[in-house]
Order: sequence, then structure tokens, then C-alpha cells
Amino acid sequence: MQGRTKEAAIQDAEEAKAIVAARLSVNAVDLLQLFEDFTQFKSKTLASNSMIDYNRIQNKLRKCPHKLVREAVYVMQWLVSDHNGTSTSSLEKQWKLINACCKWGVSTGKLQSNPFDGLSNLIPSTKNTQSQDEIKPFTNSERKRVIQAFYASDRYSYYAPLVEFLFSTGCRPEEALALQWKHIKEGKITFCQRLTASGVIEQGTKTQKRRSITVNSRILSVLNEIKITDALQNDYLFTAKKGGFIDWHNFSNRAWKTVLKSFDDIEYRNPYQMRHTAITEMIKSGNDSVVVARWVGNSPNMISKKYLGDVSDIVMPDN
Repeated sequence: MQGRTKEAAIQDAEEAKAIVAARLSVNAVDLLQLFEDFTQFKSKTLASNSMIDYNRIQNKLRKCPHKLVREAVYVMQWLVSDHNGTSTSSLEKQWKLINACCKWGVSTGKLQSNPFDGLSNLIPSTKNTQSQDEIKPFTNSERKRVIQAFYASDRYSYYAPLVEFLFSTGCRPEEALALQWKHIKEGKITFCQRLTASGVIEQGTKTQKRRSITVNSRILSVLNEIKITDALQNDYLFTAKKGGFIDWHNFSNRAWKTVLKSFDDIEYRNPYQMRHTAITEMIKSGNDSVVVARWVGNSPNMISKKYLGDVSDIVMPDN
């Protein structure tokens, strides 16, 4: 009897150890590796330009100090703290994709449960919440002041030509950062490639293979000022201070945010509003929406739906 009791006790202890071990192993899966597997799975069905967000999240997870899926709460808290509070739209997108990744992990047997489900409530709302698609352009006066502030900045004047270029042409940031000198000929600029979030040049723009615009004398002057004497045709127009591609995320959260917050009377907007501003000013200046759509690589319907700001101050023409 005592022998059986001792054996039973040993068995109970072993079962307890197994239970503890099982609990500890639940979702003891590397989140980055899981997301990389998920990205590989999604890459079979998504267009290459749709993979930008997946690559951006992978870069985030590489920096995150919390590595396991079961550390979901800590991962979300880190994402929020690393985001500097400028917007919640990208945080929501990050959570949605990570959540979708873990759902996929459960369906494929890689995970026992999805600890990210329901954690969107950890994303705070801020007064600066603003997505790329929100229409909140700068006034023409504000636009000029922001450009001048960049030129006058001791720390960030290096980016002033890029800011003026974006405010004037209305092109997408990833298109501007992928421009090479060979794309500029006789006053025309051809947009035919883009810089992805992972730092890779891909052919074509977001909506078309290529488009060309004829720029005004001011933009040509800006480009001539930044062009070095021995620039090669394959050199890029807008580069980082130490060479290589400009990190748009760092520009947005350092240079842009710092300069914009130096104004007491200009409401903060995300840098994508430079595109909204340029498009709105083009329309307000009397340009046909069909022409503007060709300039910026959108349809007239998308121009009016997602980019055109307030035009209530335009006086109706006399009949």
C-alpha cells in the first residue's frame, strides 16, 4: 500500500511537472519567425506593393525586446511607446496584421491560442490621430511657412528641398525618394519606380507603370541647387545625409515632427498632407481635375474623394 502511494505520489509529481511545462510552452513561439512565415505565406497572393506593411512590421519586431507570442501585451505596449504618439492608424494596422498572423498560426497548428485577439484596446487615441487618407491640407500660407522653417532650421535644412518638392509636385514620398537624375530630362520628371519600406527599389508607382510631369522653374531651380557637379545619371536626387536612402519613418518622427511643433498657430498634420495640400492648391488654381489626376497618379474620382481639401473660398465664375 505504501509502495503504491509512493508510486502514485511520484506519478502525480511527474504529471504536475508535465502540466507546468505544457503551460510554459503554450505560445512559446518566436513572434518574428511566425510573422516571417506568415509574410511568406501571404506573398503568394498579394502584390509586391502590398507587402510594404508586412516588411515594416518585421523591422519593428526585430527591434522589439519582447520576442515570444505569449508576451503579446508587452509587445503591444512596446509598439505604443515606440510610436511617439503621432498617430494611431498605423498602430491599428500593425495590430491587425499581427493579430491576423496569430490567427493564421492557430489555424496551422503553430499556436494553441491567439493572445493578440482583443488587444486593440491598448492603442491609445490621440488628438493627432490622422491617417494618410484624411483630408486636412495646409493653407497656402502655412505651406510657405513650413517650407521656410525647414530652410531656416539649423538641424533639418538638409531636408528642405525634399519638403518643397513634395509640397509642389504632390507626388508620393516613395516616388520622390526613388527618383534618379536620369528621370529628369528637359524640364520633365518621370516617376517610374518607388522606394519600399524595406529599402528596396521596385519598378512602377502605386497605381501605374510611369507618369511624367513638366515642372515649373522654381522646382527646376531647387533640383539644380541640390545636384552636385559630378552627379551620375543613376544617382538619387534625395539621399540621407550620410548617403543611402532617406528613412521616411525617421524623417516623419524627427525632422517633420520637430519643425511642425515649433509653430504655435499651425495644427500638426502628418507629412502625407503635403500631397493633399499640393493637389488642393492645383485645383484651387484653376487646373482641371483630370489634368491634376494625371500629374499626381490618381483618378479624378479619387482626387475629389481622398485628396481635395476645402475649396469654399473659391469664387464661382461669372456666367
